[in-house]
Amino acid sequence: NDCEQDCAGEWGGGAVDDGCGVCNGDNSSCGIPETFIVNNSNNHAFYYYFSVTINDISVESNDWVGAFNGDICVGSRQWDTSQCGSGVCDLIIMGYDSSSPELTAGYMINGDIPTFKIYDTSENVFYDATASEDISWSNVGTFFIDSLSAYVNIYGCMDEMACNYSPDATENDGTCEYAMENYDC
Repeated sequence: NDCEQDCAGEWGGGAVDDGCGVCNGDNSSCGIPETFIVNNSNNHAFYYYFSVTINDISVESNDWVGAFNGDICVGSRQWDTSQCGSGVCDLIIMGYDSSSPELTAGYMINGDIPTFKIYDTSENVFYDATASEDISWSNVGTFFIDSLSAYVNIYGCMDEMACNYSPDATENDGTCEYAMENYDC
């Protein structure tokens, strides 16, 4: 619409604010996602992941991983494997600390199993993620886990005979289009 200004001040332009509030940005300037802010604790465990993926594709270096106990974030980190030993990053998961109960209420206690989310910075979307194995939290524990994965439906035409076949689609959305008889796409 030519009667509207985009974030760059251009009438009818297509520039939009990214998830960090930067006009035409790429979400790379964001700090810790608000949902992933966590207080430090004297009690913690280390969960190392060899692989973190969304739809079997490794997350990008500006994406984030968060650990939760219910709806309370108990650990987070930007998943830049170039900053981790041998490309294997740890997620430090905080536990309840009786010396600072107001800051760690609802944090992990021995036997709790954390849940996980991946924040895809480029899409500005949080995805529920599943660890390859559930490991109970224990104070000063160190755990090595094969993978943390999120799977997201990609909608599109899944019929290879259709003109608009989408090989990346994981869920058929009913939009397949076909050539008329005696014509090609």
